Amino acid sequence: MPLLYDVPAHLVSLVNSQQASVVGAIIKDTATGQVLGHVQQTSALQQLMQSAIGSAGSGGFSPLSVVSVVQNEQLKRGIADLQNSMVLMQNLQYGTLALSGLGLGVSIAGFAATIAKLNAIEKRMDALSEEVALVTTERREDDLKATFADVGADLQNVDTLIDRRDPKRVAEQLQLSLARSARRIEVHFMRDADIGKLESMPMAQLDRMWTLAAAIRLCQEAAIQALFAADELEVAQKLGRSELERQMVLLEQLNPDAYSRLIGRSAGENEDAGALRHEALSQARLLSDGVKGGVLGLGSQISIAETLHQEGISGIEYLRTASEANAAPLLCLTTTVPVA
Repeated sequence: MPLLYDVPAHLVSLVNSQQASVVGAIIKDTATGQVLGHVQQTSALQQLMQSAIGSAGSGGFSPLSVVSVVQNEQLKRGIADLQNSMVLMQNLQYGTLALSGLGLGVSIAGFAATIAKLNAIEKRMDALSEEVALVTTERREDDLKATFADVGADLQNVDTLIDRRDPKRVAEQLQLSLARSARRIEVHFMRDADIGKLESMPMAQLDRMWTLAAAIRLCQEAAIQALFAADELEVAQKLGRSELERQMVLLEQLNPDAYSRLIGRSAGENEDAGALRHEALSQARLLSDGVKGGVLGLGSQISIAETLHQEGISGIEYLRTASEANAAPLLCLTTTVPVA
C-alpha cells in the first residue's frame, strides 16, 4: 500500500469551501481543528523549483532575489498546471520560499541541492562581510566559515542515510552535529538582530540576517530529515518542538519598523531616506514572514512525525516514497487516527 497519495479531491473541495484550511503543510478541519492530512513535497516539485529559481543563487544567496524569481510568470504557470495542488500552494509565503525552500512536509532535498544552497549562503556572507562593520569581524567570520564547513560535511552524510542498511547510529550523530551548528549560527543572528545601541544600520545588515536565518533553517531541515531516516519519529517530534520554540525566540527579536527607521538614517547625501526606509520595511517584513513560515514548517514536520508514528509507518519508507515520486509535485499523507 502506498504511503502517499495524490491530494484527494474531497480535501481540495473542503479547502475551497473554507471547511478546511492549510496551516503550513497541515490540512485541518476549520471547525474542529482536527488534522485531515499533510501535504508533502516530492522530487517533482524540487525539480520545478530548481528550474524556476535556477541561477538565482549563482551569485550568492540573496533571499530577495529568490522572492522575485519565484513570483515570475514561469513559476506561476508551472504551479497553475498542478491543478489540485494549486489550492494548497496559495498560502505559501514568498518569504518562506526564500528562507526554507518550500516548507511543505519533510525535506527530501538531495546533497546537490542542499550543498548548492549552503555554498550560495557562504558566498553571500563573504560579500556582506565587506559591507557590515562589526567588532572582531574577522574572528566571527572565521567561526562562521568553520561552522559552514561542518554543515557541508553533515549534509553530504544526510544524503546517504536512506541508502544505508542501518542509518540509526549515523543519523543520531548527524542530528546532534547539525543542532550544534544551528546554535552557533544562531549566536551570529541574535547579535545582528540586537539593535538596542545602534543609531543607524546598513541595509546589508538586514540582508545578513536573512542569510543567517536561511542557514539555521537548512540545519533544522537536515536534522529532522536525519531523524526520519533513522525512524526516530518520537525524537523528531521532540526536536521539532525544541527548534520551533527557538524559532519563536528569533521571531521575537525581529522589529521591522525599527530596522526600517535605522536603515533610513543611514541614507547618504544622494539617497532618498524615505524611499530607503520604505524598501527596508518591505524587506524586514518579508524576513519576519519567512521566520514565521519556518515556525509553520516545523509544526508541520512535528505533525507528520506524530501521524506516521500513530499509523505505524516507517520514517525512512516515507522519505523514500516522497523522494522517488517524480510525477505529482505534491502528495498527501492522510490520517486514519485523529490527530489534534
